[in-house]
Amino acid sequence: MISPKGKIFLIAAHVSLAGLLYGLDTGSIGVITQMTQFDDSIGRLSSTQQGIYVASILLSSSVSSLTSGHVSDRISRKYGILLGGIISLIGTVISASSPNFASLIVARLVTGIGMGQAISVTTVYLVEIAQVSIRGVAACFLQTYVVFGIMTGYFIAFGSHNVSGSLSWRMPFIIQAIVAVVLCVGMILVPFSPRWLAQVGRVDDARRALCKLRPASEVEDELDEIQQSLDPEKQQQTASIKEIFNRKYRSRTSLGIFLMSFQQLTGIDVVLYYAPILFRQAGFTSQRASFLSSGVSGIVMLVCTIPAQIWVDRWGRRKPLIYGGAAMAVCFIVIGSLYAKYGHTVSDEVTLASDSAQWVVIVLIYIFVANFSWSWAVVGKIYASEIIPTRLRAKVCAVELVANWVVNFIVTFTAPLFLQSSPSGPYFLYGFSTVVAVIVCILMPETKGHSLEQIERLFENKESREESTPAGLLESAR
Repeated sequence: MISPKGKIFLIAAHVSLAGLLYGLDTGSIGVITQMTQFDDSIGRLSSTQQGIYVASILLSSSVSSLTSGHVSDRISRKYGILLGGIISLIGTVISASSPNFASLIVARLVTGIGMGQAISVTTVYLVEIAQVSIRGVAACFLQTYVVFGIMTGYFIAFGSHNVSGSLSWRMPFIIQAIVAVVLCVGMILVPFSPRWLAQVGRVDDARRALCKLRPASEVEDELDEIQQSLDPEKQQQTASIKEIFNRKYRSRTSLGIFLMSFQQLTGIDVVLYYAPILFRQAGFTSQRASFLSSGVSGIVMLVCTIPAQIWVDRWGRRKPLIYGGAAMAVCFIVIGSLYAKYGHTVSDEVTLASDSAQWVVIVLIYIFVANFSWSWAVVGKIYASEIIPTRLRAKVCAVELVANWVVNFIVTFTAPLFLQSSPSGPYFLYGFSTVVAVIVCILMPETKGHSLEQIERLFENKESREESTPAGLLESAR
C-alpha cells in the first residue's frame, strides 16, 4: 500500500513530464541548429534566423500562459495539463516531419502553445495537492525534470549528430513526441486538485480527493481550512485580470511577476540555448568540443538540482535566492570583465586573447549554472505560486509565467547578435540584473513551513497595516 506522501511523489513524477518536454527542447535545440545535417536539410541560418527559430517557442508559450489560468480554472488543473500535453505532441510531430524553415517555425509556435499551457498549470497543481512538509519537494519535481531534460537533450542531440541525413536532427523531436504521449496517457489517471474542487463548489469530491492524498486524520481539518479561506460570495467565480491587480492583491502579484521576470534576466537561457556558441567563444573551437561542453553543463545542472529537490523545504525560500543569486552575479560580472579586457572580434568570430582567461570563463560558466540550479531554478517559481490565494492562483501564475516567457523571448532572441556585437555586454547586463533581484529577495518574507492558507493570512495581515505597494510590502517583510 502506497502512503499518501508516496502517492503525491508519484503524481508529481508524472505531471512533471511537462518539464521534461521543455528541458529536452531546451537542451537539444542549440545543438540541432549547429548540425551540418540541419544546414543541408534546411539551409544555414543567419544569426537573426537562429534567434527567431530558437525564441519563437517562447513567444507562443507566453500567449498560452496568459490563457492557461482561465483554462485551468474552467476545466480543472488536471485537464489543463492534459490539453497542454496534447498540443505539445502535435507540435513535436510537426517538427520531426518538417521539410523547410517555415514549417519548423510553425511547429515551434504550436509546441510553445502546448508547453506554455502545461508548465503554467503544473506548478499550480503540485503546490495545491502537496502537504505542507513536502510542498517544496513536490513542486521541485518540475524543475528537476526540466534539468534532466536539458542534460538528456544535449546528449541525445550530440549522439544523433553522428547519424547521416536529416534523421540526425529529427531524432530529438521524435523522442519529445514519445514523452508527450506518455504524459497525456498518464494524466487520465491523476486526481483533481482538491482546492480547485472546493473552489468550484464540489466539496464532496474535494473530500474524496483529499482522502487519496492525506492520512484520514488530516482530511477534515484541511478541508475546513480550505473552505474557510474561500470567499463565499466569490466561490465558483473565476478571478479577473483586473482583480489580481486590485489594492488587496497587487503587491503579491507584482512580487511574483518580478521574481519570474528576473529569473530570466539572470541570463540562464543564454547559457542553455547557446552553450555551443559560449564555449566556442571561450576557446573550444571544434564542434565536438563545444557540444560536449554543453552536455557537461547539463550534468552540472542536474547534480546541483538534486540537493535542492531533497532539502528545499529545510532550506526555506529566501536564503537560496539570496546566496545563489549573489554567486551568479559575481560569475557573470567577472566574465564580462574578462571579455572587456581580453575579448576581440576577427571575421565576426569572438575570441579571448588570453588562454588563462578562457579557462576562467569556462569554469565560471559552470559555477554560474551550478548556483542557478540549486537556487533560482527551483525556489523562484515555488515562492511565486505559494504567495497567491487559491482562487487567484491559476490566473496570477499565468500572468507571472507570461512575464517569464516574454523576458525569456527577448533575452533568447537578442542573444546571438548581442554576443557577437558586444561579448562583454550580455554578462554585465545579466550580472547586475541579478544584483537587483538579490536586493529584493533580502526584503521578502519567508514562507517555509506555512500552509497555503497561513501564507495568505500572513500577507493579508501585513497588507492591512501598510500601503499595498510592492515597496511597502517588501519593507514590511523586514
